[in-house]
Amino acid sequence: MKTLSSQNRIKVTVNGREIEVYDNLTILQALLQEDIHIPHLCYDIRLERSNGNCGLCVVSILGPNGEKEVKACQTPIKEGMVICTNSPKLENYRKVRLEQLLSDHNADCVAPCVMTCPANVDIQTYLRHVGNGNFESAVRTIKERNPFPVVCGRVCPHPCESACRRNLVDSAVAINYVKRFAADWDMSQPQPWLPKKNPSTGKKIAIVGAGPSGLSAAYYSAIKGHDVTVFERQPKAGGMMRYGIPEYRLPKATLDKEIDLIKNLGVKIMTGKALGTHIRLEDLSKDFDAVYLAIGSWTPTPLHIEGENLEGVWLGIRFLEQVTNNAEINLGDTVVVIGGGNTAIDCARTALRKGAKSVKLVYRRTRDEMPAEPYEVEEALHEGVEMLFLMAPTKITSVDGRKKKLTCIKMTLGEPDRSGRRRPVPIEGSEFDIEADTIIGAIGQSTNTQFLYNDLPVKLNKWGDIEINGKTMQTSEYNIFAGGDCVTGPATVIQAVAAGRRAADAMDSFLMKGYIKEENVDYSCNRGSLEDLPKWEFREIPKIPRAQMPSISLEERKNNFKEVELGLAEEIARQEARRCLKCGCRERYSCDLRKEATNHGIEFETPIHERPYIPIVNDHPFIIRDHNKCISCGRCIAACNEIEGPGVLAFYMKEGRQLVGTKSGLPLQETDCVSCGQCVTACPCGALDYRRDKGKVLRAIHDNKKTVIGFVAPAVRSLISKTYNIPFEETSAFMAGLLKKLGFDKVFDFTFAADLTIMEETTEFLTRVSNKGVMPQFTSCCPGWVNFVERRYPEIIPHLSTCKSPQMMMGATVKNHYAKLSGLNKDDLFVVSIVPCIAKKYEAARPEFAPEGIRDVDAVLTTTEMIEMVKLENIDVSQVEPQEFDEPYRQVSGAGILFGASGGVAEAALRMAVEKLTGKVLTDHLDFEEIRGFEGVKEATVDVDNSKVRVAVVSGLHNVEPIIEKILQGVDVGYDLIEVMACPGGCICGAGHPVPEKIDEMERRQQILVNIDKVSKYRKSQENPDILRLYEDFYGEPNSHLAHELLHTHYTPKQGDNACNTVRKKDNSTFTVQEFTICMCESCLAKGAQELYQNLTDTIKYYKMDPFAQVKTIRLKENHNGKGVYIALNGKRIDEPMLSTIYKVQEK
Repeated sequence: MKTLSSQNRIKVTVNGREIEVYDNLTILQALLQEDIHIPHLCYDIRLERSNGNCGLCVVSILGPNGEKEVKACQTPIKEGMVICTNSPKLENYRKVRLEQLLSDHNADCVAPCVMTCPANVDIQTYLRHVGNGNFESAVRTIKERNPFPVVCGRVCPHPCESACRRNLVDSAVAINYVKRFAADWDMSQPQPWLPKKNPSTGKKIAIVGAGPSGLSAAYYSAIKGHDVTVFERQPKAGGMMRYGIPEYRLPKATLDKEIDLIKNLGVKIMTGKALGTHIRLEDLSKDFDAVYLAIGSWTPTPLHIEGENLEGVWLGIRFLEQVTNNAEINLGDTVVVIGGGNTAIDCARTALRKGAKSVKLVYRRTRDEMPAEPYEVEEALHEGVEMLFLMAPTKITSVDGRKKKLTCIKMTLGEPDRSGRRRPVPIEGSEFDIEADTIIGAIGQSTNTQFLYNDLPVKLNKWGDIEINGKTMQTSEYNIFAGGDCVTGPATVIQAVAAGRRAADAMDSFLMKGYIKEENVDYSCNRGSLEDLPKWEFREIPKIPRAQMPSISLEERKNNFKEVELGLAEEIARQEARRCLKCGCRERYSCDLRKEATNHGIEFETPIHERPYIPIVNDHPFIIRDHNKCISCGRCIAACNEIEGPGVLAFYMKEGRQLVGTKSGLPLQETDCVSCGQCVTACPCGALDYRRDKGKVLRAIHDNKKTVIGFVAPAVRSLISKTYNIPFEETSAFMAGLLKKLGFDKVFDFTFAADLTIMEETTEFLTRVSNKGVMPQFTSCCPGWVNFVERRYPEIIPHLSTCKSPQMMMGATVKNHYAKLSGLNKDDLFVVSIVPCIAKKYEAARPEFAPEGIRDVDAVLTTTEMIEMVKLENIDVSQVEPQEFDEPYRQVSGAGILFGASGGVAEAALRMAVEKLTGKVLTDHLDFEEIRGFEGVKEATVDVDNSKVRVAVVSGLHNVEPIIEKILQGVDVGYDLIEVMACPGGCICGAGHPVPEKIDEMERRQQILVNIDKVSKYRKSQENPDILRLYEDFYGEPNSHLAHELLHTHYTPKQGDNACNTVRKKDNSTFTVQEFTICMCESCLAKGAQELYQNLTDTIKYYKMDPFAQVKTIRLKENHNGKGVYIALNGKRIDEPMLSTIYKVQEK
């Protein structure tokens, strides 16, 4: 691995500017080091040479013979080079190359529910929060994009649910019900959650209209630090939420609570102020820095029939408005409502509650064409509304001064109109009459812009709505913005909310930058609609009934406006949230492929060709392979072969695609895979991933019965220090405070267990030396290394130290010593290890570390996972209060800290071994710098009285193999103690950390640990007072009987790649193509072989199993054995009834 310590600086010209860079690097490495971005996907800083597969890093260099395009990842940088990294030609080439890489990328960047939500609320995340019991974080997530979760939880038409993939299993997740639960929970708290405001900007914003769009714009503008005043013509704020949605759906007291939260942000709401009457747009434009028009669509569409102005004939929105204002309305016994939208349904259900005995709804199309939400229609029918379809009103006449007669004509459906619905066509001579006391027309609304006639000339569109620039929200007047119904026409609350938030962002950019940047839309690949997805994928998912919303009875609804729906109970809401299938990509916020596609302005379009979809490969307990996302960059193969060393992965050509499988053809968990996860962290597009424990940990945190204990490995400090810009000497205290903020009950320092390991391992080493035991002794701290020995070199198991790793020592100590000390049952402790290593997940799950079925370590979080948790839980790191780790494992040594880097274990062991061998306290020369660093093999010889201790430090498994081979040949390798770390550079380069982008990042990570060691109060494990106390109170002495029982282990040879000679079709390690063979001899044809072949072929196509299931024919001798048609699966004969489970074949 390259370092910068010996590199010179040279001058080059980049994009017309002369700069200095480090020499002896490639162009890509040198420019990345200077923060000059060059697109790349196949490059990994830890490789000696990139394969250049992605082709994105091409730059042009100017030479004597003109310009030349070269791959920056392979071309060395030279003094005086003239380099261009961006030009129209390069950008166009990269865009084409990205489109090629994405052509078969068959995945969802973002979950379809999120994509369908008009406000793009992160539905997946808040469902996860509710499922885990963290309701406040759920509310925070929702309010990032919607300040009205209480309202929307009651009235949103939830288009997200129509796109929910769970529809292909049983029924959609009840997203809206879960949202309502979280919002209601928040409102029930003594202090509902309120976002933190930015400092005042001194800018003033006027908002006209206190409906969902105006109040949303006010909410987000206030958070940004602006002074916001809202002007509203009605007596109370809320707009259509108050005056257009009936009380039984949205109680006004509930609405007021949500509006009060907006007021608490400092928003001023001035009611009774109508534009054109009390205030003028021209004045607002002068007195405020920006103005947002959110005036809604309040003008009801007239019926345009004779008699519509008779007494007792209402227009829908006016009727609902008067009901809200508690006006006296005498409806009589019979009411007819005209229309098929949500307003018409609201009017009909409201009329019932106002005492009408009969309510009919007349609609000119069929029920299927009704624009009203289906569940609203169901509720109306349930309450007794009679619906008359394919009828249109033609006139209204008065009967004896009170009754009205509505004349209708019957309709039939013709060709579709521009809305996509079939146009209703009158049937001549089919007129008939309906008598009613009251008639309510609810056929639409429009925007009233008459106030503009004598004001600023804001431009209108051809429908009379305000015209805006869709990308900036600006009107024809430079500081006036508009959004919501007055721009789009009548829409839903959530659409208005989305417009308000966009307007707030646009006004903020306008006020603070002086312009509005048209942002690129994030690239979002999509697998397609529900109809496009392969049906086999969802057949085996367990069916779980959807939660039902409890409601009051029909009898309780009569003659009152009690809220009908009561909300979900907590446990039901959590269960419903956990029905989510988690469709979106976990890497959507960090995917390099998506970032580059977005940066290059690529927009997803459904490919002309059919993208194959292959089952996700789950052939490892923690590592997941999704070929549908793979771009064949080869980084995972290079990481396994050249960075870590086992070399178990390889490319195969299969079904027209280059895919990653195992060299031996075995399932990954049966190969020499050491579970290090370097392949996962190298992947730039989410095709490789690992199973997270975040959800399990969060559920434990929110379980009052559990005491959740976390302990943090030494190497985690290096990434935490860099990520949160924390000085190295403050990192430990910050981490302890951060974990407490996340909800951990107790936080211990993993370094304590590193000290414990040194006590045990060094004692074992000294015993082997004195007793002439098996030498050299290999360390056993690294689970990847232990896995490697068990699978590839089981012969050297006797050389391994019997000590458990620090993780498992800590787990055993907590579950035994701490449980006893605190009087807790082991079952009530939930122990979480936070490490820079994916192999630790595999280690913690080993059966020998779960005595009596109770795991010593219940969950393992990587450093990356912990940082993900911090983001997921919306932790404000500036509010973290540093604190000490908890007793009784508070004190740690600098020697233990060094465990996080290559050479640290050996150095810590030497600090103890030298003292024990000499009988003298080691005060000087504590630093063994010769075994630090990033070389693959480092060695040191330490003089101890009349003898020498010879130590080797190896990082990267490919570097240890030559030493092992010599030992197996009986050669004295010249070492007494050999430290092996599977990852280059040790734990600081573990796959639980992100891949470094810069050459010197690994050096900086190591230096953080070295610096902490230097300033530590205790620098030797054997002088740690808490360690000494633990031995005195519990273990007795190092290597005691109890210590051997709890702190030591055994190893078991495992069959790995040496079993590969049994695998013939090695490309099946990518995925298995199931092959059906049907005999077409005369006998089988007479029994229906041809029909069976056709049915089986059709079934495979129907379920979209073509990529991994094939049907072939064969002609056997007619006297072959068996009854019925001969059919075989992968060469083995099966019975015809087995075909009924064809969709399971991929799992067999």
